[in-house]
Amino acid sequence: MTARTSSRNNKTGSTSAMRELALPGYTHVQHICSGPSHETLVAQSDDTKELVLIRVYALDYLRKHPSLRRRIERRALASRVAHHPNIVKGLPAFVSDVDLFLVEEHCVGGELLIALDEYYRSTAAPSANDTGRQPAQQPFRCLSLSFIRRTMQDLMNGLHYLHSVCGLVHRNIKLESIFLDSSNRAKLGRLDMCAAIPSFEVKDGTLQLCCASKHYAAPELVKGCPYKGELIDVWSAGVVLFVMLTGRFPFEEEEVVDGGDSLLFQRICTADEVLQIHPALGMVPDPLAVDLVRNMLRVNPECRLTVEEALQHPFLLTS
Repeated sequence: MTARTSSRNNKTGSTSAMRELALPGYTHVQHICSGPSHETLVAQSDDTKELVLIRVYALDYLRKHPSLRRRIERRALASRVAHHPNIVKGLPAFVSDVDLFLVEEHCVGGELLIALDEYYRSTAAPSANDTGRQPAQQPFRCLSLSFIRRTMQDLMNGLHYLHSVCGLVHRNIKLESIFLDSSNRAKLGRLDMCAAIPSFEVKDGTLQLCCASKHYAAPELVKGCPYKGELIDVWSAGVVLFVMLTGRFPFEEEEVVDGGDSLLFQRICTADEVLQIHPALGMVPDPLAVDLVRNMLRVNPECRLTVEEALQHPFLLTS
């Protein structure tokens, strides 16, 4: 079958003019977006009738961008060994004369980031009325604790499998890396930063290498110290938990102030003190949830919960 999409600009990999795109074994359903490196679309398998997500990369573009090519190869290798209900399922890729097609299951609920953004926008206080008077301050409305608990159970189960069975660390956990299926169950995706767990702590870890966003960086990454990949993943998952509980990042100031990233990194490296008095945690209705997030965000990695310990925490064991 073919899908109507755009021809690529050889310099950027972006699209410019419409062309036919062959999808052998699939029927095009929806074009999602066009980015600088690839196109993303939804298709349906002609055999199973299941929906899949296909990312289309121009081969010429990949030849000119070896770092992107290495990330794609890393994702493909990780997808080969990672088969778990809480990890996005990778499907066989295919190529044409000009394009590479990466295929994975389609999570119809989309990114967790989008789901949270829509929820908190819908519960935000209204803007000033026509008289210019600000409305009364609305109380913060936390996500359902049952949704948060289930999402964290899914995330940590996926991580436990990735670490203990596949021998891999994710290194890119963030709201955009977690997807929701039709039942609102969470699946961990974006495996392109995965790395094998070494027999000793790696010594070349940097923020650029191991974390796509500064907001999810553990203190040892900020300091440029040797790190244990499994505990980097726990820290980032703790940030995800904090955002679900409070609607904001843990170490970001409410107001933009001078200091920029240096202030953010300072707060990350003093997380134990910051989280003890963080006003957003005071609004969380469940003290067990607060205890879990504080212990996943311990500055000293030796004091930080492991994935196994987090899964046994009372907040995640509560029915």
